[in-house]
Amino acid sequence: MIPMDHTDNIKAVGEATATFENDLETLILEAFAAGAAIEGTWEITLPANDAPNWTVEIAKNRTDGPMYDPEFLEE
Repeated sequence: MIPMDHTDNIKAVGEATATFENDLETLILEAFAAGAAIEGTWEITLPANDAPNWTVEIAKNRTDGPMYDPEFLEE
C-alpha cells in the first residue's frame, strides 16, 4: 500500500466534503418537494460508540430574487 501524502489527503477531504454538500442539498430539495417539515433542530445519535453524535439545525432563508424559476414553470 502506498502512503497518502498531505496533498492527496486534502484532495480526498475536499472531495468528501463536496459530495456531502451535494447529498445534503439533494436530500433537502427532495424532502421539501415531498412536503416534509424540514426546518428545525435535529439530534443525530449514531449507534457506533466511536462516532460523534450531531446536532443539525435547518432554517429557511429567503432570497431577494424571484421565488420561482421561470424556465421550470414553462416546461
